[in-house]
Amino acid sequence: MDAWFGWIWAKVRRVNWVLLLATLALSAAGVLFVKSACSSRPTEALRSLWVGQLGFAVRGVALMGVLAFWDYRRWVRFAPWLYAGVLAALVLVLVPGIGVEIMGARRWLFGLQPSEPAKIALIVLLAWVLGRGREALRTWRGLVLCGALAGVPAGLILLEPDLGTALVLGPTVLAMVFAAGVSPRLLAVGVLAVGLAVGYELTMVRLATAEGVAPARREQLLGWTGLREHQVSRVETFLYPMRDRTGSGYNAYQSEIAVGSGGVWGKGYGRGVQHRLGYLPAVVSMNDFIFPVVAEETGFAGALALLAVYLGGILIPGAVIAARCRDDVGRLLCVGVVTLLFCHVFINIGMTVRIVPITGLPLPFISQGGTFMLVMMMAMGVLQSVAIHGRTAEAVFRHR
Repeated sequence: MDAWFGWIWAKVRRVNWVLLLATLALSAAGVLFVKSACSSRPTEALRSLWVGQLGFAVRGVALMGVLAFWDYRRWVRFAPWLYAGVLAALVLVLVPGIGVEIMGARRWLFGLQPSEPAKIALIVLLAWVLGRGREALRTWRGLVLCGALAGVPAGLILLEPDLGTALVLGPTVLAMVFAAGVSPRLLAVGVLAVGLAVGYELTMVRLATAEGVAPARREQLLGWTGLREHQVSRVETFLYPMRDRTGSGYNAYQSEIAVGSGGVWGKGYGRGVQHRLGYLPAVVSMNDFIFPVVAEETGFAGALALLAVYLGGILIPGAVIAARCRDDVGRLLCVGVVTLLFCHVFINIGMTVRIVPITGLPLPFISQGGTFMLVMMMAMGVLQSVAIHGRTAEAVFRHR
């Protein structure tokens, strides 16, 4: 019994408590603001969605604990199987009669979204592949291999369609191959390729949606982008924010009003006007556009505090854990998770204040969504596992 408690205590001592407390605080805030955002829904079932969010948060904490105490060097070996399972789920979700279609998107399989665990599966696989020390993987062949491994799930996710989730895979892969020591020249080529692709899409949409463009020419230019109609609408809203404030740009416009109307200290919890009166639609205020709810009710001070928790409680501790780990696999796991979290926070908040186009990407731990909550907790479990076991790996390496 003493040996068992000693084993537990040895792991508990290595837990990153700043990361843990920040995770719990953000999850609690998420439940509270989902409850506030749901308060204006027409039925009791919709107003009670926060209860489900609380349940997923609790289950997520348990899942985080399992992954944290389980040595990442053991479960990372299952990366190929995890990746294959996620790909199978992404294929099944596209099959009519199996995948569930909601609002024109086929993203749900048995109540879950396979595109969410695909993010973690890809990070674990790339860490396993790049962390084994093979120099060939750090040349152009390695870059192509990583691109292919990311391209398959990204392509399947785009077919759902889910552009936002597919987009965050790109920066995550680039950050991991950079941390793995891929030649800076090769990495620059990859970054340039991504930049050119984004620039091409924005240019084509801008040319197609400019005033005076003939309908046939518009259809031709948009056809070259490969974007769906609703995706084109979101990019057009970003390029011309004042063109259609009552149509495609309505959510973004109301979001800006909500963020700005919060003032310095906010209107108080549960007193947000934009979502309670329906100006910011309830269907988006509890997930993709929950940051305006937070900003209106807690003001600039609350929004700044939220960003501070993300930065000082998760991103910086995640980077510190990576820096202290001398095991390549553990370090790459941390880099992938931190980059993924940063992309989610930047894109979600950026789209609500029109810094980036609207992509439908949720805010970690805050937005309503069961699968997303579980995956974010898994990501924190990965970081904690490296924090607990990474230093042991370093000590063994030095002893040898």
